[in-house]
Amino acid sequence: MTHSVNPDLPQTLMKVLEHLRESLQEELCAEGIDLTPPDIRLLELIGADAGQSQQSLGRKMCRDKALVTRKIREMEALGLVRRERNPVDQRSFQLFLTEAGSRIDERTQAILARTHDSLFAPLDHTQQQMLARLLQQCLPGRAE
Repeated sequence: MTHSVNPDLPQTLMKVLEHLRESLQEELCAEGIDLTPPDIRLLELIGADAGQSQQSLGRKMCRDKALVTRKIREMEALGLVRRERNPVDQRSFQLFLTEAGSRIDERTQAILARTHDSLFAPLDHTQQQMLARLLQQCLPGRAE
């Protein structure tokens, strides 16, 4: 069954996401962390799956190979990420956080949690659960 979409919904969702991105960027700057929200997502994904390939990371981030390679090189230059040749496939690299990268990842995850807490503070626990369920229904492969 197809329903027409309330025209306010996409616009409101985009405003919420933009507000989240701006709030997160402000918090990162206030903490003296010169990274962007996509950068902290990159660190989070590498930390959660140490040793993954750049190709795998690119798929998870929905980014092309050139962009991922450039971002990995930037993170390497900052001393946050290291690449190692894959022992099984010498043509590819495995990605790992350095100690500094792990520390920054911990700090940025705490900032992200505070930012989310602030964003969703107007909603009580039940409303937050309902919002999560409703948004989940919008994702492909959802359980009906």
